[in-house]
Amino acid sequence: MFRYYTGIAIMCVVFAVMALFFSDHRTTMTTIFLAMAAAFEAIAFVTADSRW
Repeated sequence: MFRYYTGIAIMCVVFAVMALFFSDHRTTMTTIFLAMAAAFEAIAFVTADSRW
């Protein structure tokens, strides 16, 4: 599950960069996508079988 959630987090970072360049609401959308990426990465670390 670690790879799955990390992949979603990477996609959220890509969406944040795209929102930064192409959105009318740059700061809001970028903040939301980066927060989602951080949340998915946190879920990835919590659900990982081996954390070390």
